[in-house]
Order: sequence, then C-alpha cells, then structure tokens
Amino acid sequence: MNRSALSSMTLSGTAALGQFARALTNLVQALKHRREVKNLAEFDDRMLKDIGLMRSDVSSALAEPFTRNPSWVLVRSAERHSRAEKPDHSAKPVRPVVPMVTPVKRCA
Repeated sequence: MNRSALSSMTLSGTAALGQFARALTNLVQALKHRREVKNLAEFDDRMLKDIGLMRSDVSSALAEPFTRNPSWVLVRSAERHSRAEKPDHSAKPVRPVVPMVTPVKRCA
C-alpha cells in the first residue's frame, strides 16, 4: 500500500470519526433539551401562555423521537402563536365616519 492510499483511508476515517462525534454531541444536546422541556411540562397553563406556548406544544415536543431536539418544536410553536396574535397592519386604516357638526350662528 502506498502513502497516498494510506492517507486517503486516514482522511476518510477522520471524517467518519468527526461525523460520529457530531452525532453524539447532537444526541447529548437533544437529551439535555428533553429534560428541560419536561420541566416546562410542570408549568401551569398561565405560565406557559406567558412564554408563548400551550400545553399541547409541550406534549408535541415530548412526543418527538429521542434522537431529535424537542426544543425546535417549541420554537416553531411559539413563532406560530406569535404570528397568529399579531394584528394585520397591511390593510388600509379606515377613517371613522362621523358627521361634521358646524356651530350654528345665532343672530343677536
């Protein structure tokens, strides 16, 4: 085996090791976030609403597979709720229809 073949095998092995390390890091982070989402499940509905979530959002996040980060579900849910609550400013403002009242001049 020549040096170029050996170095290409080493590079592919290094790439695979790097990919494995990233996958392991992502899994550890997903499990950490899952634990934090479980803590959110202990909040009452008012507290969840204060941070822009509903109980069903937390349940959906916890229903994700263990390999996925459940916090992304919460981020998407909070964004969806905030978009739903924003008033639509794209429409032209409507002027109120109030009749003009002019003072009556009296002759003295």
